[in-house]
Amino acid sequence: MTAAAELFFWVIAAWWASACLMLVLNLLLLPKLASDLSLREWPSLTVIIPARNEAAIIGRTIEAHCRQDYPRLQVVVVDDGSSDGTAGILDNLQRSCPCLEVVRGQEPPEGWLGKPNAQRVGLSRAKGDLLLFADADVLYAPGVHRRAVAELMSRNLDMLLLLSHLESRGLEPLVMTMLDAFCLYASPSFLHNIPWFRSFAFGAGSGNLVRRDAFEAAGGIDRIKAEVIDDVAMGKMMKRYRGRFRFVTAFDSIRVRMYEGLRGCVEGFTKNYYHFFGRNPLWAAFWQGGDLLVHTLPAALLLASLPFPALAPLRWPAGLAVAAGLICNAATCLWSRHPLWAALAFPLRPLLWSWILLRSAWRYYRRGLVWRGRTYGRLG
Repeated sequence: MTAAAELFFWVIAAWWASACLMLVLNLLLLPKLASDLSLREWPSLTVIIPARNEAAIIGRTIEAHCRQDYPRLQVVVVDDGSSDGTAGILDNLQRSCPCLEVVRGQEPPEGWLGKPNAQRVGLSRAKGDLLLFADADVLYAPGVHRRAVAELMSRNLDMLLLLSHLESRGLEPLVMTMLDAFCLYASPSFLHNIPWFRSFAFGAGSGNLVRRDAFEAAGGIDRIKAEVIDDVAMGKMMKRYRGRFRFVTAFDSIRVRMYEGLRGCVEGFTKNYYHFFGRNPLWAAFWQGGDLLVHTLPAALLLASLPFPALAPLRWPAGLAVAAGLICNAATCLWSRHPLWAALAFPLRPLLWSWILLRSAWRYYRRGLVWRGRTYGRLG
């Protein structure tokens, strides 16, 4: 029994060795958004932003887009049935931002979810050859539009994904660091930028920049009309089209604070975390269980071995796993600009995300999909 347990923990230590290798490869191969590219002629660009009850941030978001020094820019904001002060703020901004067009949203038709439907409405008013799909809470620094368009055009891409800095305060890093950890050491993210790996792709609400003709040829907004995690689905759709996809980090230029407070993070991800696994309970249990095994179990065993000497033979593999975890998570915090104390708390993170998964699955089977005040029931 002890020999089997020791072998099991050495397997976990081996996983962490591969994670360290993945960390090095991703740090070396994941590119940053270029800052020194330029074009002789700038294609027209339309930014499409769905907004539903975003009064707290929408003013700063839209002003940041409208202040961009881009020669042929249109910003289309779809007010998707907001009940707070979003509509009034947008009306005021429209008077001072010539490139801004505000569109009143429509209730989703049968088979459509709210956000893809709002993007569809925005597309109907878009004039640009390029389209930038962004969320209403993402803040852009000056010059990002030119830098992103120049990179997309100079590399002859169909889609450029702009990865933002995820702002977090207080205890929020306990949740938010999981997203960066998955990107940096728990997956071969560098494969996303290799054209022939068509299954490696994702998207983000921080910014999916696409060629309009390629987007329509790949299936368009109709292809993702019922996708809960629509931005990821868009990235996969574009990569599968012909592989001309690239993602870059723009931590110095794009930032978003997704949710406020630890409770807000838990509630926010409860809405969609189960959908990340395709609403498959076995798949969700497999991945979340694996997360607990590699991140939480070695630290728990080290603590348990103090009062129980019989567990002493397992200290070496467990200790190596914990040490590697600290290194990988410290590097992740430095890379993603999260506080370093979150690296020390990495064994606790899967416990929190397991709770989020259970809440997400329970809520879905009890009430169906509830998103931004709309109830859709269970999805087919």
